[in-house]
Amino acid sequence: MEGYNFRIVNADTLNKRSYVSFYLDGKRTRGYCGNSLRMSIYPNKATNIAEKKRLLRRLKTELEKAVKAERYPVLPEEVILENKVSNSQSNTGDFSTEYLLNQALLKKQQSDLSLTYVRNLEWIVRKFKSYLTRAELKEDIRKLTTKRVQDFLDTFRSSGCHYMNKRRELGAILSLISKSIDYPLLMIQNTETAKRKAKLHSIYEQDQLHRLFGFLKDREPALYLCCLICYGCFLRPHQEIRKLKVSHIKKDCTEIHLSGAENKGGGIRIVYIPDYVRIELLKAMEGLSDNQNIFTKCTYAFNISYFHTRWQRLKKEMLDKSLIKPLQTIYSFRHSAAVNVYRKSKDLSIIQKLMGHSDMVVTLKYLRGLGEYNDERLRDFMPDL
Repeated sequence: MEGYNFRIVNADTLNKRSYVSFYLDGKRTRGYCGNSLRMSIYPNKATNIAEKKRLLRRLKTELEKAVKAERYPVLPEEVILENKVSNSQSNTGDFSTEYLLNQALLKKQQSDLSLTYVRNLEWIVRKFKSYLTRAELKEDIRKLTTKRVQDFLDTFRSSGCHYMNKRRELGAILSLISKSIDYPLLMIQNTETAKRKAKLHSIYEQDQLHRLFGFLKDREPALYLCCLICYGCFLRPHQEIRKLKVSHIKKDCTEIHLSGAENKGGGIRIVYIPDYVRIELLKAMEGLSDNQNIFTKCTYAFNISYFHTRWQRLKKEMLDKSLIKPLQTIYSFRHSAAVNVYRKSKDLSIIQKLMGHSDMVVTLKYLRGLGEYNDERLRDFMPDL
C-alpha cells in the first residue's frame, strides 16, 4: 500500500521481538500482535521460526486491510459480542447472519482453543458464508431455516464422519450466537445425523515392528525416535512427543514427566521408559542442555505437522515394501502398545492408566484391534519389542 510502507522486521530470530512496521498519518507505527485488531495473532509467542514468519505475514495482511478500510485500531465496541441484544435492535443489523457469524468466530479465535480447531471453525464459517446468498447474510439470523442449513451440510456427505465433523463445527458457532442474542437457534439440532464409520487403526504385529523400526532408523532418525516413544511410552506424537525437552526426562532416563499443560489429559503425567527407548533417548540427549528439544537440538520444537509430513513422504515406499498396511499410521504405534499390553495383563484399568485416559470408554476404543500414576506395577506391563 502506497505511503504506508508496510514491512516485517526481525522475523528470522526467536530471541528478539518481531513486528510489522508501517506509517500512519506520517508517524511510524509498530504492530507486535493482533490486539489492536481484536484478533488472536501473536507472532512473538511462536515456538519456531516458520510459525513466527507465518503469523507475521498474517498480521501484516490484516493490518493492511484495517488501515485501508480506516478501521485501525479496531474499537472494542465494534467487535465484542454483546451478551444480550434487545429485540428493539432487530432492525439495526445486530441480528444479521453475516455480522453474528463473524463475531462468533472472532470470539472463538480469542479463546484458548487449539490452532487446528480454530482453523476448522474458520473454514466452516467461510464456506457457510459463501453458500448463503447476500440477502440471507444481511437478513436476521432468526429467519435462517433448518432446510438451508441442511442443504449446506449435505455438501459434506462424502462420509458420515466428515458430515458429522462439519455439523459439529457449525453447531459450535451457532450455539455461541444463540447465547449472545439470548434466542434459541435450533437449526443444527433439527438437521439429520449420520452414522460414523469408524476407521480402525490396524495394529502392528511384533515381527512387523522390528522391520519397520529398522527401516525408519536408517531413513528418518527423528521419526524413528518419535514412533519408538509413541509405542514404548504411550505418548501422543504431535502434542506430547514433538515438544519433549531434556528437562522432561527424569530419574536417570527412566521416566518422562509432563505437566498438565503439556499433555492432552490436563493432569500431571508420568510415564515409564522401557530400556529399548532409554538407549535411544540417551543418544539423542547427548550434549544437550535441559531446555533443548530432543529432536531439533534447539530451544524450539518442530512444527505440528513435521512428523506427519515425514511419514507421508515415506508412506508409498513403506507400503510397496509391505512394511505397513494402508490403515497403519504413527498413531497405530499407541494402539499396538495398548493391545499388546492387554494381551499380557487382561486388565483394562492397567491400559487406562498407561494411556492416560480419564474415561474407560476411550480406552476400549484402543482395543478394537482384538475383534497421577506412580504405580510401580505398571513397569511389569510395558510393551515388549
